[in-house]
Amino acid sequence: MKFAAALVALISASLVSSEVVWSFKKFQDGVEVDFEEGPVTQFQSQALQKVSEARRKRIDSRIAGRATDATVTSTNWCGAAVTGTTFSSISGSWVIPAITRRSGQSTSSEPALSQWVGIDGFSNDALIQGGTLSQLVGGGQQNVAWTEMLPAASRDTSLTVGTGDHITVNVTATGTTSGTVTLQNTSRGTSIVGTVSGGSRLSQNSAEWILEDFEQGSSLVAFAGFPTSTFTGTAIRSGTSVSPSTATLINLVQSSTLCSATLSGSTVEVADN
Repeated sequence: MKFAAALVALISASLVSSEVVWSFKKFQDGVEVDFEEGPVTQFQSQALQKVSEARRKRIDSRIAGRATDATVTSTNWCGAAVTGTTFSSISGSWVIPAITRRSGQSTSSEPALSQWVGIDGFSNDALIQGGTLSQLVGGGQQNVAWTEMLPAASRDTSLTVGTGDHITVNVTATGTTSGTVTLQNTSRGTSIVGTVSGGSRLSQNSAEWILEDFEQGSSLVAFAGFPTSTFTGTAIRSGTSVSPSTATLINLVQSSTLCSATLSGSTVEVADN
């Protein structure tokens, strides 16, 4: 889910890069248990899709009137990114919010948002990441936990996640084309560890904590309303811990500002506008 990422249709095995290989382990209260991929639900088949190869970065640091030189804008990212050299890992924690329709969105619309942490993607075409996606479908909210390493599709992890659950994700680059993504649902004591190899070569020059609006086809899906949310966590750069306190902030701006990011110490706060 880079700047122009899309998460909207059933993953087709013929479309997914054969070079990117994932394997998963499941743990309950710290003890490994059998991992079984659950059946793909209608929501998951519509939410997790082949990532477009023609992604375009939507960030623009030149927009007049930005709050500070350390704040940039994007049409679909909101949060914070730290930059530098050789980021080896990033962690982030958040609560899955109860999302809503915004004023003017029809009752038939299915607004959504995604929350994730990742390495790369801020200024290049590589990315390894993991997070959760929430969408209003029919009469209620549905949520899914996923992993991704470009250029392949997002992968459902079969981790049960619900509205209000506390999530912690750790993304680690174990090589320039490999890594691990650990997703923990601390509210339920369950975690999934995904190991991947064969992805795009990582530059490891950025790490991000992001709340995202994503694309369906060539258009952004309706962006859900949400209560103010926070990300906590750290990144490791050249063996040294780096907090979000040094990050570039990203505000999500479409026809108007829909999400703004601020820092409170080492916490990234994203607020619905």
